[in-house]
Amino acid sequence: MAEPRPGAYNYKTLLCTNIPELFLDKYVARSHFGRFGTLMNFVLRPRRMTCTVSYASEEEAERALLEGGVFQGHQFEMCYAENETAPAQKTEEWVDPDVQAELSALQAGWRSEYAPGKAQKPPAGDGLGGGGGGGVGAVLAPPSLPAVVTKTHPPAARDRTPGQLRDLENMMRRPAHTSEEKYRVLDARDKLMRLHQGQRKLAGATQGHCPDMCPEKERVLREFQRQVAIYELQPGSDEFICHERALKQYSRSSADQETPLPHELRTENALHMTMSYLMHEIMDISERQDPQSHLGDWFHFVWDRTRSIRKEITQQELCSLGAVKLVEQCARFHIHCAARLVAADPSVFDSKINAENLTKCLQTLKYMYHDLRLKGVQCPREAEFRGYIVLLNLADANFLWDIGQLPAELQSCPEVRQAIQFYLALQDTNFVRFFQLLVDEETSYLSACILVTYFTRLRVLALHRLIQAYRAPRKDEVSSLPLTYITDMLSFVSEQEAADFVQHYGLEVNEAGRVVLSRMHAVETDYKLPRQIDLVEMKRIQSVGEVICGEPLPPRDLYLDHRPHNSFNEHGVLKSVAWAAKDQLPGMQQEEMQPQVPSQPPAVPAQSENFFKVPMQPSGMEAAFPTPTTMGAAPADPSSGFSFVLPKSRPRELQEQALAEQQRRAQEEAKHQALQLQLAIAAAKQREAELMAIHEAKVAEAERVRQQKLRERQEQQRRQQEELEKQRQREQEALQLERERQQKLAELALLEEQEREARKKVKTLECYQVIFQENLAEICRREFEVHLQACRSYESLVDLLTRGLVEEQMQRSLYELGIMRVYMRRWRNYRRVQQRKDTLFNQLPLSFGADDRERLVDERSVEDSLRLIRRYRLGEPCDYGKLLAGLEEQSWLKLDLWRVLDQCLPQAQPGARRFFKLLLCLPGGQEGFQLNYDLDRGLLQQPQSPDAHLVDGGYIRGFSQGIGLSVLKLRDNCQDWKPSEVAEANGIVCLAGLADLRFLPQRLKLLVQASRCQDVALIVQHPGHTVYKETELHLQDVGLRSFKIFPLRHSGNNRQRLMIELQAALKFLARAAEKKPLGQLHQVEVREYLLGNLGSELFRRLKYAAEQDKAIRRGSQRYPQFCVDLFNEAVRRLQLVAAEDLSDCPQFPEELRVFVPPLPIEAPLPTNRLEHFEPGWQLAEQRQRIVQLLERSKLPRTPPLRSSSSPAEDQCQWVLDYAQASQQEDCVEQVALQAIQILQSNETEGYLNFVEYLASERLQYVLRGEKNLPRGIVYRTRTMKSQFLSPWYYEFQEAQLCDPLSADEDCTDQERDQEEQPKQVAEEPLDYNEIMSRAKAVLNRCRRRQEERHTLRDLNGSHKPSKSKGKSEQKTDAENKPKRKRPNLN
Repeated sequence: MAEPRPGAYNYKTLLCTNIPELFLDKYVARSHFGRFGTLMNFVLRPRRMTCTVSYASEEEAERALLEGGVFQGHQFEMCYAENETAPAQKTEEWVDPDVQAELSALQAGWRSEYAPGKAQKPPAGDGLGGGGGGGVGAVLAPPSLPAVVTKTHPPAARDRTPGQLRDLENMMRRPAHTSEEKYRVLDARDKLMRLHQGQRKLAGATQGHCPDMCPEKERVLREFQRQVAIYELQPGSDEFICHERALKQYSRSSADQETPLPHELRTENALHMTMSYLMHEIMDISERQDPQSHLGDWFHFVWDRTRSIRKEITQQELCSLGAVKLVEQCARFHIHCAARLVAADPSVFDSKINAENLTKCLQTLKYMYHDLRLKGVQCPREAEFRGYIVLLNLADANFLWDIGQLPAELQSCPEVRQAIQFYLALQDTNFVRFFQLLVDEETSYLSACILVTYFTRLRVLALHRLIQAYRAPRKDEVSSLPLTYITDMLSFVSEQEAADFVQHYGLEVNEAGRVVLSRMHAVETDYKLPRQIDLVEMKRIQSVGEVICGEPLPPRDLYLDHRPHNSFNEHGVLKSVAWAAKDQLPGMQQEEMQPQVPSQPPAVPAQSENFFKVPMQPSGMEAAFPTPTTMGAAPADPSSGFSFVLPKSRPRELQEQALAEQQRRAQEEAKHQALQLQLAIAAAKQREAELMAIHEAKVAEAERVRQQKLRERQEQQRRQQEELEKQRQREQEALQLERERQQKLAELALLEEQEREARKKVKTLECYQVIFQENLAEICRREFEVHLQACRSYESLVDLLTRGLVEEQMQRSLYELGIMRVYMRRWRNYRRVQQRKDTLFNQLPLSFGADDRERLVDERSVEDSLRLIRRYRLGEPCDYGKLLAGLEEQSWLKLDLWRVLDQCLPQAQPGARRFFKLLLCLPGGQEGFQLNYDLDRGLLQQPQSPDAHLVDGGYIRGFSQGIGLSVLKLRDNCQDWKPSEVAEANGIVCLAGLADLRFLPQRLKLLVQASRCQDVALIVQHPGHTVYKETELHLQDVGLRSFKIFPLRHSGNNRQRLMIELQAALKFLARAAEKKPLGQLHQVEVREYLLGNLGSELFRRLKYAAEQDKAIRRGSQRYPQFCVDLFNEAVRRLQLVAAEDLSDCPQFPEELRVFVPPLPIEAPLPTNRLEHFEPGWQLAEQRQRIVQLLERSKLPRTPPLRSSSSPAEDQCQWVLDYAQASQQEDCVEQVALQAIQILQSNETEGYLNFVEYLASERLQYVLRGEKNLPRGIVYRTRTMKSQFLSPWYYEFQEAQLCDPLSADEDCTDQERDQEEQPKQVAEEPLDYNEIMSRAKAVLNRCRRRQEERHTLRDLNGSHKPSKSKGKSEQKTDAENKPKRKRPNLN
């Protein structure tokens, strides 16, 4: 051992000043200083907040000096202690005041709160005449407390004069009628009691015995000072206090504050009564009344009264299960306020001060739990508050060391384990896990209140993480996330709250409802949280008082049956028993003590049980007690028995001498007691040494056990490491074999794929050759036919055919250019989309390189990867319903309406979406509420399929499994639904009881008329002990197409039975929808409707009819008006189809429109899909526009044919006149020339081709002139077949024809028809020059008539043919008129 260093300091002993409050517990202090070496001695001085630590060696002390100056963030001062010099020789042994305080605490049975100072030496003259008077030198305490000898008078006693004491007595005798007078009397009583108590040193803390919720003196003081809270006033008054409702107010400790007297401190029962009153009457006021009007008064009142309770527990050093329960209830109050007042104004509620008070409560509880555990007492709520301590310190990892010091059962309790889960989620910034744990049912309401303080910090960190994850890779790009996604991820109640939060930190929310992910701003003030009603306060299922109590509330009789104490009698005079406040002791009978005049010398004051002697009333006897002013004696000590004296008489002098002798004997007895005290000190030191030796042995044994466990743990870890290494090697070998097998399989698959590709190419080439040969043969055949036809044509038509080929080629080129333009646009859009996809895939952090090709082809296998792509790069919110599919409570037991409809609902086209609208009609009354609850708990309202999509509105509205579903729930007693909401339903499920069946026809009639649905399924609920009997419902007037009853027996598992019957009813309705006639309506584009029905297909049918029917053939060959009438009749019939009223046809429900996929831009309109019909297709105004368009498409009547010497010229003139009447003015010449050529080239076929050409041109002209035409038209296929597609032309008869047939022509026709073989009609050769000259003459006449004709509309209204001129006039006109340029027919 090293020699001690010389000097004035002891280098093995350290002096610590300004130590933490936790070091007041010697166990905590010894644990801290014991880490640096072996403790030899430890002395704690609580009043000075210092301690002295002695180590076995100087090295240990030096290490403690360097490293032990900080404890849990609190830094205190440490230095070497000075060497103590030997004290001077004294007449009596010096005693350490701290040791004396400990011995006094051991003897008294409790610890002292105020350690006494150093004992003063007695004066030299210890006796009757010592010091300067004959005052009494010792005070005898009451029998209930141990006597402690004092040698001097306290300063308060020396300062008081007999006159002042007499004034206090007179004040106590006065009658008091007001609160101020009562306060002055009680204050005088307390001053006299403190004078008496000043000469006694009480061992341990002061134990209160006030039985009321508020001491009497404070009640009257606050009443006359007008310091009464609103909750303590008498009913109907604003200044008088209600003594039954008054609670003790908190007073801050100060240096000049006097030590409270026992009757000023409440007992433990009184504290429980106070807390019971608060929990019953005050705690729930914030919920019952307006929260904003009295919330601040309520919080400050409860906080002040609970703080007063905690202060009195500390002053009395209470450490019992009852005191622990009180502190726990105070802590619960602060925890509740942390969430309830989080949105309050800072002037009303300060969260930091509330957290500080909560921390003090939890710190007090830690000490109490430790002390009671040392006594063998287990607190029932310790696990709960250990969890609260952890939750309050989630940001500090030091709590893990504190948990390691707890017993094993507390370390593994559910509360601590759950708090550690929150700590792990907060440390990892796993905000999703944090809020999942928060909304879990296992998280209590108070735990959620503590966690509110972490919401803002965690959400800010979460925003940083989201910005880092989704930020754009380039500086000039800006990424964003949907606001709904931010709301779900950060568990905001509404999107507005989420928007306010992100905007507070500098992020912007654009018009599209997306949060722009830019840099967050540093804010000066944190975000002010609103009340977390949905996340936190919804967990509170009890009243506030029950939550704070932590158990069922105690009975109200605890404070209702209590009557506050009153120290005054009916005359307002202080009771005699209240002079020493003994009337408030437990079990003390309040008796009036009347003062008496002593006839004999009084007994020794130490033998009296009262602190004071009640002075007698002055009745002329002035010589009751001696006065210390006579005989030159000093004033009597007012604390010696607290006797009040009068001027002494001669008989009293003898009595005083006897009293002095008795005091001398008392001093000798006190010296004897001091000797016994020294012996007790020596025994205590010996006991302390023995305890230190036992402690060191225990520490050595614990160290040995720890080392042994450490070696065992290391050996076990080594074995586990070896096992893990072996297992890792085996796994690597198995992985290598699996990789080789997968590689071989991949090679085989690659070879098979190559073989399949080769076979596919060979087969493709073969098919290509076959198709090529077939097409080539077909093309050759057609070309050969065309060549033969061209060879048979005349030389005069070469120019005409050439022009026709040129026009055809031009139209084909225009068509091909249009197609190329369309496909070029499609290719450009497709290329743009591909480039965007390539950009996104280049920025994608995921890879599909390790996936099999066949697996990549399967869309379902890559659905999760694609979902992650959309989530991380496209900003699609994460659907936790899909991620946690099947994990919610019994979700697999709920009825999936989408799955049932997918099985039963018919599908018109493979892969097409299906839609269904269902109405649920519930009865009224209690039965309806029960069925409504069973439906809510039994129906799956959130589908779990990957393509699921939900929208707001209705009871259920979503898309899943290819089916869009809308469910509306109607109540019988709630007639607030609108007919437009229930319209276009596909099925009705009506639930009713036996009592509701008589009102069922009326309910169904209204619902069927409003919804236009004739398929109804009725679920009738009947009692479980009866059998359902079908009754006649009289549903004839309702107009149902299909109806079925499903009985439901009411039993214990009524929900499951209801779901079974509902599933059967839904299947019935789906099958009923399958039986509905489909395809009644058909939609086509308006242009296709006109050109397709009135174009070449119509005239093909008419030509075929002309071949089959003689009358039609004769009329079409001879009479052009007959062909025009046929065309106009077809237009009229098409008008009937377009003008049909379709308002009674089924329509698509508008609430399901959101699930209809949009059509491509260039895609044609679907023909029979109701969801793709044009909006307003059933409106009469829109259909009337198409009818008017068809009316304008009709051809006017043809002018009569002229018979002259020049038929060809007359025919050209007739064609030109009709073209002017029926065609556009700008194109009359071109149309007329083409019509003439058609007439001359098809003379044997009649006028059908001629009318076909004019009708098509007029249709094109009408369509070009119509603006804002509806895109499509919907019609009934049955009407189209009956009115238009039927062979109506066989029955068509025109009343008047242009020129009747002559009898000779009829006979000629009959003879021609009777011939068995048709004769070959000789074709008259045509001269091209002659045709052009005739056409030129017609054009010249047309130009002359243009001067007379104003508009095409005038000619259409009244056409008046001009008189034909002679040939000479025509030639003269032709010569006089300048020649116009010949139109280019090539």
